[in-house]
Amino acid sequence: MSICKRIILPLLLLLAGCTRYLSVQPQGEVIPKTDEEFAALMHGRIRDIEGGGDALVLGNMETVALFEGSADDLDANIRIGDGLISYAGEAINSRMSDYRDMFEIIRDCNIVIEGLAGRTSDTARGALGAAYAMKGILYYNLLREFAGPYDPADAAAEPGVPIVDKVDIEAMPSRASLKVTAEYADSQLAAALPFTTDDRKWFFTTTLVKAYRARLAFWCEDWDTAAAIAEDLIDHSGLTLTPPDGYKAMLDAAAPTGEVIAKTHIDNSSELDWYFSYMKGYIASRPVCAALARLYEPGDIRLATSFNAKRLNTKAPERRVRLSEMYLIAAEAEYHRGHPDIALDYLNALRSARIEGAAPLTEATLPPVREGDRITEDAAGKAVTPLLQAIFDERRRELYMEGDRFFELKRNGRPEWWVISNGLKYTMKKYLYTAPIYKQDCELNPDMQQNPGYED
Repeated sequence: MSICKRIILPLLLLLAGCTRYLSVQPQGEVIPKTDEEFAALMHGRIRDIEGGGDALVLGNMETVALFEGSADDLDANIRIGDGLISYAGEAINSRMSDYRDMFEIIRDCNIVIEGLAGRTSDTARGALGAAYAMKGILYYNLLREFAGPYDPADAAAEPGVPIVDKVDIEAMPSRASLKVTAEYADSQLAAALPFTTDDRKWFFTTTLVKAYRARLAFWCEDWDTAAAIAEDLIDHSGLTLTPPDGYKAMLDAAAPTGEVIAKTHIDNSSELDWYFSYMKGYIASRPVCAALARLYEPGDIRLATSFNAKRLNTKAPERRVRLSEMYLIAAEAEYHRGHPDIALDYLNALRSARIEGAAPLTEATLPPVREGDRITEDAAGKAVTPLLQAIFDERRRELYMEGDRFFELKRNGRPEWWVISNGLKYTMKKYLYTAPIYKQDCELNPDMQQNPGYED
């Protein structure tokens, strides 16, 4: 268990204590009765997100540390750093615990969905929207973390994760297919929309739910749907890209501001503020890799906000959902749809808000594909082109230190590399991009299939 886990877990148990009194009786009867009692279950989970204690739904600084430590934006061969794993293989046990804990939250969502079905009070509707949204997001996270990369050609045959659609303490569902898992995640997000608004009282706004539907379609290589949802948010959400003079303030703000649709740790009175001060120090103890540092162009406002002259991180490490990501989703989706001119429009729009004096890119002026880059093939297994490389580069700069790079590597070929730690060589194998299913679930259910590489 990492230093981070040893510190955070007792605190999370303490913070969650006020919500864990709601349990399922042996006869299957749910203890909550009133709308307010069911809503309290969701408010407890939302408080974890807003206070920074949630590492599993939107994720927090600990989540960022996990995935940045598992990826390659920070160079572990220069220095491992304090409190960071050197590569994904060190996090196997904690990732299995995350799998178990995600399904505990799904259980709470099911309790609320079943208990409030048909109720029409504002409280009931708000809690239902939060429960469906949270459940859909968790299934999106489970799909990315505990199932293999999504290939539409064989998604119906490859294992996803178990579908838990109701409260049943005796059920032992086996893994659904990737395709069914993705469809179920989207169905839960879609079910949330009739109950959501853009009032942040319940955290899961209409815009946030739509953004996660775009993320899910993007992960599943449903380029048409990803483009349609992302472009709708760009055109109709009421949000605009944060201009250069407001970029740093947007990232540093405690509450969502500017183009930020949602973020974690927005409660300035959180009991965990002291802990996240340490987390920032842990993350800043490993230098940024030279390959990433070279990607920043003159005039790029993100350079000064990302790391210092010693290549140590200076950006607030947070999980965010931002409009800029919708531009990146739209650009790559349009590229795969065969619309390079539209892809360039979205790419240039983002660049103009980030790089002062940047000339618009055209297909003729795109730099050639670099040799030696870690990603050499796209999600479809095709060689990277100059336009796709430009989109990848922009995404890497824009979403640096937001826990994105690990999943970019996973969906684009799962490249292997190695790090040296304590005089030993550790290789980031392809199978390590997919975390193991919780061991006890496999032991209790003989039909539960473990992920490749973790069978023994």
